[in-house]
Amino acid sequence: MKLKKSTKIMFIIWGILIIVNIFAKLCHPAVDFYIAHIFPIISTIWSHISNIFPFSVGEWMIVAGIVLVVVGLISFIAFMIFAKGKRKKIAGIYGHVYGWILTWLFTVVTTRFFVLYQGTQLSQTVDTEIATDDVLKVYQMLVDGANRESALVARDENGYFTMTDDLMSEAKECMSRLSQTYPQYRGWYPNAKPIYHSYFFSQQNLLGIYYPFSMEANYNPVVYPVNLPVTICHEFTHLKGNIFEDEAGYYAFLACMTSDSADFRYSAYVSALEWFDPSFGDDSASWDEYYEISAQISPEVNRDMYTFVPEDYWEEHKEKEEFIPTDVVSQTADIVMDTSLKVNGISEGTHSYHGMTALLLHYYLEENSP
Repeated sequence: MKLKKSTKIMFIIWGILIIVNIFAKLCHPAVDFYIAHIFPIISTIWSHISNIFPFSVGEWMIVAGIVLVVVGLISFIAFMIFAKGKRKKIAGIYGHVYGWILTWLFTVVTTRFFVLYQGTQLSQTVDTEIATDDVLKVYQMLVDGANRESALVARDENGYFTMTDDLMSEAKECMSRLSQTYPQYRGWYPNAKPIYHSYFFSQQNLLGIYYPFSMEANYNPVVYPVNLPVTICHEFTHLKGNIFEDEAGYYAFLACMTSDSADFRYSAYVSALEWFDPSFGDDSASWDEYYEISAQISPEVNRDMYTFVPEDYWEEHKEKEEFIPTDVVSQTADIVMDTSLKVNGISEGTHSYHGMTALLLHYYLEENSP
């Protein structure tokens, strides 16, 4: 059977992409060059295009993709049943169309996702053998900082954090200041966009998401607002080629810490405390001291830590918006994320998020030391 010219091109593209993925695993310096010099161009072009639209293009592309699969499957079955004399031709058309769609998807995830995971990880270049006293010292700094900034932010009549600064413009300013120390984050940033299907994303415990298909930074608009400054800066780092979650959290922390806004600095401290892992210490007896420092966290900070959505959110939205049980969605999302990370070479899976601790220790003990 002869292959059509377009089908041959499709196979050639797949072959090239497979080679690219293999080469990326074998040559990390080439990937680092790609992240530093080529990916920013791709990101900026597509971000400008998607920024034209006021809604999340990536989110609706996923919705359109689901519809396309469902409608395509139903129509294909119908044609196979009723168009008996044209089954071969119809199957060929469907195969060709969906083949090109899969080729585009493979191209996107390779150039904007898979390859990025083969870059040099900052967390692999820092010392993780940290003395217990140093771990506790940094933890004390974070607790003191959170307590200090907590006294400067606005709160509602029930004592909950409220945003008073312009979220988007300040996030972009934070990234601009961060780029003065870390050039990777130079350049233009689009507006981060709120996702529309916020309840479904909340079921997955998602604060924000990077869409490689549209090169957008998206955030969950219903989450407790203390999470938003650091979340938006986190998603912005992905647009500059930083795909590792622990590093994205670390650089988002640094970006927010450059701000004159107490809202942003406080968001950074709360995030750091949530992800801080005291097990980096070399003495199990240190847990008593860790708990002693934890006891110093103010009631206001304790209230804000690990608060994902506002009080009563689930009760208010569950009945009208929950189509799939939350525990099913959450567990499935965890499995998918953990598997995705491991497939891309992150052997720790979702536990790698706690690698932010090593980076914070490195920052406070080495880069930020007098």
